[in-house]
Amino acid sequence: MITHTAERRRPPVPRERYRSVARASKQRRGRADVRWAQAALAVAFFLTAFVALPRLSAGIGAGIGDLGGTFTGAVPGVQVQLQLAGQNTSVGAAPIVDALPQFTRELQLKISGKVPSFAIQPGRSVDVTVNGAAVATLPVDQTGLFAAPLVLREGANQIMVTLRSDHDVVAASTYTVTVDRTPPTLTIARPTTGESVDGPTIVVEGATEAGSSLVINDRTVVPNPQGAFSESFTATPGALPITVVARDKAGNETTTKLTVVVREPAPVGGPTLVVNLDKAKVRPGQFVNAFVLLRDGSGPMAGTTVTLSVGVVTIGTARTDASGTAHIAFAAPTTEGDIGVVVLGGGASGRATLTVSAS
Repeated sequence: MITHTAERRRPPVPRERYRSVARASKQRRGRADVRWAQAALAVAFFLTAFVALPRLSAGIGAGIGDLGGTFTGAVPGVQVQLQLAGQNTSVGAAPIVDALPQFTRELQLKISGKVPSFAIQPGRSVDVTVNGAAVATLPVDQTGLFAAPLVLREGANQIMVTLRSDHDVVAASTYTVTVDRTPPTLTIARPTTGESVDGPTIVVEGATEAGSSLVINDRTVVPNPQGAFSESFTATPGALPITVVARDKAGNETTTKLTVVVREPAPVGGPTLVVNLDKAKVRPGQFVNAFVLLRDGSGPMAGTTVTLSVGVVTIGTARTDASGTAHIAFAAPTTEGDIGVVVLGGGASGRATLTVSAS
């Protein structure tokens, strides 16, 4: 007899349970994939950095060299030696020297300055040389300050300040100071001392050393690039002292003093008007003072209105005082060249020439 045993079946899995298990399995697979991707990226980054590191170091070194070259070009007269990273790096480690004069008349000079704080290290020192001869070796303390007296010679002097570590040069700077003890030349072409000159306009002409500054009777005069100068001003009749002082870049001075006799201008039938400018050459827009003297056969013309024009532009008016003089100030035009300054009044006219130049 054959007996059939009923097969025992498992109860069916609920649909929601099936979906929950499927979602969990997918999340586990997703997290594993992310971890594998992150590991692969890390390995790729490591390999790329390993290959690119030498090039990166070379690029940084080149950038540092460019920085040093830029600094040297931006500060003429100062030369800075730089050593790159990996070979005693010292960018900007050159001692900072307090301002030195480019020209001086003194043979003795004191140099002082400071080593940058990041360059201060045990065993370092500052060497100072003048014209190739050692002057001082100064240990660098925690302050980084240094100072030393210098003895210069006439002419150009090369001064070098070097930061050293043992026997190695960390950084250095060079400077040039020129000693000039010779006063500038000064020659007065006219007038000559004791000369009688017709007033009221007095002209002083001469030449001095190129590059020197000039003062005539407390008025600053700018010579031309070759040192020649010409200045005019108004003076009353009688003795007129004239003092001319020339000063060069090193501070040397030459002074010439003379006295002339100013004569009354010869009387004329009609009125005369004289215009004098306090500056013969100016920059565009610079202020200029015009001094006007109006006279006739009987003497100064007081209370007369005078009008000043620059080129074809009328600037302004003024009234003469008891001495027949008037003062009008104006700004130089922006157009460069020789400009005519014309004054009209009292039936007379006067003219002066103003040179406008931006150089």
